Amino acid sequence: MKQAISIPPPSEKGKTWFRCAATGLAMACLLACAPVIDNRGYVFDESLLPQLKVGTTSQTDIITLMGSPSTTSTLNGGAYYYISSKFITEAYRAPRETERRVLAIFFDEEKKVRDLGFYTLEDGNFVTLVGRTTETQGRELSFLQQIFGNLGRIGSGEDDPGGL
Repeated sequence: MKQAISIPPPSEKGKTWFRCAATGLAMACLLACAPVIDNRGYVFDESLLPQLKVGTTSQTDIITLMGSPSTTSTLNGGAYYYISSKFITEAYRAPRETERRVLAIFFDEEKKVRDLGFYTLEDGNFVTLVGRTTETQGRELSFLQQIFGNLGRIGSGEDDPGGL
C-alpha cells in the first residue's frame, strides 16, 4: 500500500509573493486604462502676452520674444499664428482633441502689430474633404499597352529630338 503524500500548506513567503504579483497585475490593468495626454504645438507663456503692443511691436520683436510661429500668412500685411492643442487618448480609442488655443498676430504694411486674435476649439469649423479626382485628357493605357506601345518608336526618330 502506498503512502499518501501530503502537500504542505503554502509558506508565508509564498503567500506574500502571490499577493505582490496579484497587486502588480491589478495596478498594471488600471494604468493601461489611464488616459494619455499629449500637448502639441506652441507652449504658451501668458506672461509674454502683455508685452505685445498694437502699433509698436514689430515682427522681429515678436520672433525674439515668442520664438518662431507655428504658421504664417502673407495676405493683408501678413500674420503669425501660434497654435497649441491638447489631445487625449483613452485605451484603444483614437486620439481626440479636447483643447486648442490659437494666438493670431496680424501686421500692417510697416510690419507692426495691427491686431491680436485669440481663438479656441469652439471657434474652429469642420471642413469636409471631397475625394473626387479630376479627369485628365487622353485615354488610359493598360500596363501592357504602355510597355508594347514604345517598342515601335525605338530608333524611328518619332518623339526623339536627337534622332537616336
